Formats: sequence, structure tokens, C-alpha cells
Amino acid sequence: MKLATTQQMRELDRRTIEELQVPGMVLMEIAGRCTVDCLEKTIGKVAGKHVVIFVGPGNNGGDGLVIARTVFNRGAVPHIFFLVDPTELTGDAGHNFLISKHWGIHYTVVDTVESLRAAQKTIIDLHREKTIHSIVDAVFGTGLCRKVHGHFFDALTLINTLRQDHQFYVVSADIPSGMHSDTGQILGGAVRADLTVTYGLPKPGHLHHGGDGIGRLKTVDIGIPPFLHDPVGVTGFALDGTTLPKIRKKATAGHKGSNGHLLVLAGSTGKTGAAILSAKGSLHSGCGLVTLGVPHDLNPIFETSLLEAMTVPLPASNSTFSIADYQQITELIKGKNALVIGPGMGMEDQTVELVLRLYKECSLPMVLDADAINTLAAHPVSLSSPAGPRIFTPHPGEMARLINTTVPLIQADRLNAAQWAETMKNMPHDLPVITVLKGAGTVIASNQGQWCINTSGNPGMGTGGMGDVLSGLIGSLLAQGYEPWEAACIGVHIHGVSGDLLAKKQPYGFTASQVALMLPKAIGRILHLQTKFSLQ
Repeated sequence: MKLATTQQMRELDRRTIEELQVPGMVLMEIAGRCTVDCLEKTIGKVAGKHVVIFVGPGNNGGDGLVIARTVFNRGAVPHIFFLVDPTELTGDAGHNFLISKHWGIHYTVVDTVESLRAAQKTIIDLHREKTIHSIVDAVFGTGLCRKVHGHFFDALTLINTLRQDHQFYVVSADIPSGMHSDTGQILGGAVRADLTVTYGLPKPGHLHHGGDGIGRLKTVDIGIPPFLHDPVGVTGFALDGTTLPKIRKKATAGHKGSNGHLLVLAGSTGKTGAAILSAKGSLHSGCGLVTLGVPHDLNPIFETSLLEAMTVPLPASNSTFSIADYQQITELIKGKNALVIGPGMGMEDQTVELVLRLYKECSLPMVLDADAINTLAAHPVSLSSPAGPRIFTPHPGEMARLINTTVPLIQADRLNAAQWAETMKNMPHDLPVITVLKGAGTVIASNQGQWCINTSGNPGMGTGGMGDVLSGLIGSLLAQGYEPWEAACIGVHIHGVSGDLLAKKQPYGFTASQVALMLPKAIGRILHLQTKFSLQ
């Protein structure tokens, strides 16, 4: 499923209305009716029950008025609470107010603290008289870009209170009011919905931060034709089972030499676990051969922990990596298909020098994680000189260091942060530089304009070592011949699916090692679904 930013959605609406001559009233009518359809399919018919609709300014309020009229036609009793003077509504929203007024649908203006308190009492009294089916949030839509304050903030708080204290079901029209459509940020306060029905296409904000506050997300077709997507530049998508690049089945006559050879440079004293987890991520995702270049003194740990991987102790690297081993590493690189560098590597001066040189001179596709990212963040002049395809896999802290900002600012606009390489001065665009910004709703973005937000994974994966497994998994896919963009997308999604399979048995408390062990089952499940889908 494609994703549309606020600006793109606005342009899709404009072109549909102005160029294709579909009246805005028609789009609004379809949106409102489809919202009620989704609501009834989710929690049952509205007939014989109360439906409470909070209506704000603009077209989102107009959608709410169509919802009120639709439930009225289906036998419910709608109660509209306007947060603005309805006589001042303009355009399609204003026209829909006139329709609802002529129909005699009851409404109340609530624009003060006192009137909101009265509204709360009215709603509770209504529920005692006849069951309240649901509360509809049609206050703000996708155009909100400033903090909510005043009685609007109080109204959103009231909706949340009614949901929490009285278990009323809340449905949001297009996006929960108070949430930024592009970033998912809460603008002062926001509704927490049980169901969000979005129009035309989902928005990035629905998926950022794992979709917290969205509830169940349903997307409905309101009549905007797909042939407008390309002209408007809708390139982003939700990474799920329908959009995931195809996983290739292993050749019947394949062998370890034909399934790729990955080199991993990782680990230091006290952080050998990071390297081991990265290797496990590659070993359990189908890589034919995995070799670890490791500090000489730590080799016994790796040899006893990774029976299926090969290890090469680097003579000049005692407990940490050293530039003095550069020539041996270049020999080690020969015959390899991809390189993972950074997990648990440390940032000693000799290590930093090695990372920078490999970044600028090694043409292999390279996954950079952890201390490799921190090294480049400390030497930003080197960033624009990659010798080959590069995939960065930062968590928000590493991302903040990489682009010289703060974690709160990264989290405030994760998509923009992940797209740093696309706008970076002097970054070559003939070589893919891809960023995997980890977290709830992992963002993947390329310097060549592609971007997506992952939909798999769960909170139980918020433990140490998960990113190390992911780096090895993506490196494994690169070594197996997947293009960098494919490797990043498939790796991220498989990683999340593996965690989801574990979460079915226990919501948290599973480890990164367990996620690595679950990778074969996750890959098998996705292969099965992709095969089934292709046969339909």
C-alpha cells in the first residue's frame, strides 16, 4: 500500500476535483459513508443506538457531518457537538451543515470549558438511556500542523476520558485529531482511537512510532484514481506482505558457494556478543558462508560460539581492530560478496582509521552499524565518498549523531531524518546509500528517492542485540545477491516477522538470539504467502 504525505494528499484531492471534475462533495460523501461501513463491520450495526460526533473546522468536520447523516439514515440517533460556530463553516463542510440542519439532526456548540463539561454529562446520561454505539472524532484532519490548545485540547481530552473511563469506542476520521499526518507527532494532545478510517491512501503518520494511538487502521477508496499517484510523486509505501520485494527460492542444485559469502568485522573486548549476534543473523537467513575477521586475542571466544562460521584472527588487532591489519583485511575481502562492519567494534583511534579507509576504498556492498556509524558521524567529511553501495542501520541516537541533531528531533520527523543522504551535498547518487532508521515503524530511505515504513515487529523487540541480528541479516541478503534496496526492505521485514512469531507465545522477554533462531521460520512463512499470492 502506497503512503501519501499531507502535501501529496492535498494535491491528489485538488487534481481529482479540478482536473477530473469530481465534486468535493462527492469525495466527502463517500468518505463519510465508508467510515460508517467500517465502523459497523468492526463493532456492529448502529441502528437503535446513539452515535456521538465531535465536529471541528474544515473538511474533517464535513466528513463528520456526513457520518452523522449516514448513521441517521441507518436508524441511529446522532448527536453532533460542534467545536466551532457551525454557521461559519464554509465550502463543502458548510454545505453539509445546512443539509444536517434541514434534516433536523440535533447539534450543540461546545466551545468553552463549561459547555464541554455539560457535554460530558449529556453523553453519560444518553448512555444510561440508550447504548452509545461509538464516538466519532472529526475534529482535525491531515492538515493540522500546529499545537492544539484551548477548548480544542479540552475536547480531545474529553474524548480520551470517555474512552478510558466509560469504554466508549472511538473512531477517527482520516487520522486521530492532534496527530501530525506526516510525522505521527502529537501536537500538544491527540485522540487515542480504537479505529482510524483513512481516505484514499494511508499517511506516514499512521505508521510512525508503531502506529501508537491509531487503533485498527482501515483505508477506504473515496474515488481518487490511482493513475494520479505517479504524477503527484507518491513513491513511499507501507512495507508489508503485499509490497515486500520477492524472496527468491533456493536453487535445487545450489550449494554453499552459490549462496553468498559474507565478511563480518565486529566485536571488541566486552562486546563480542554484538559480533556473534550479527553472525547468527546471517547464518540463520540462508547465507552460504560467513567469515568473521576478529581481534586476535578474542578469537577463541568466536571459535567456540560460532561453530558454522569461519573466523580469521587479525594479528595486529589485539582486543580491538587496528588499521595495521588493513592489508590483511583487503586480502580477506577477496572472494566475499558483502561486508558488515561496526557491531561492538569500539572507537579506538586505530579502529576509526580502519573504518574510514574501508568506507572510502572497499567497493563491496557494506552494512554499517553501531560504531561504524558513530565513526562516520565523527568524520562527516568522509560520508560523501563511499566506494560502493552502503546501508546504514542506526538507532535514533546514532542517527542523531550522524546528522548532528538530537534524538527528540529525530523522533519528531523520522522520515525526514532517514532521507538525509538524498539531500546531502556531494553525495553520489549513482551509488545507493540507504538508511534503515530503526524503531517502532522502522523507516527505510534511499538517496535515490525511495522510502517506506515497515509494519512488522513489536515492543518485545526493544532489547539489546536486536540491531546486531538485523545487520547480519541484511548483510546475508546482500551476499546472496539481492540489490541493496531489496536487502534492506526484506531484512527489516523478516526481522520484524521473526519477532512477531515469538510474541505470539510471549509478548516480551524473548532475546535477540531467539529472533535469529526464528528467522528460518519467518522466511518460510513469507515465502509461502508470496507463493500463494502469486498463484491467485
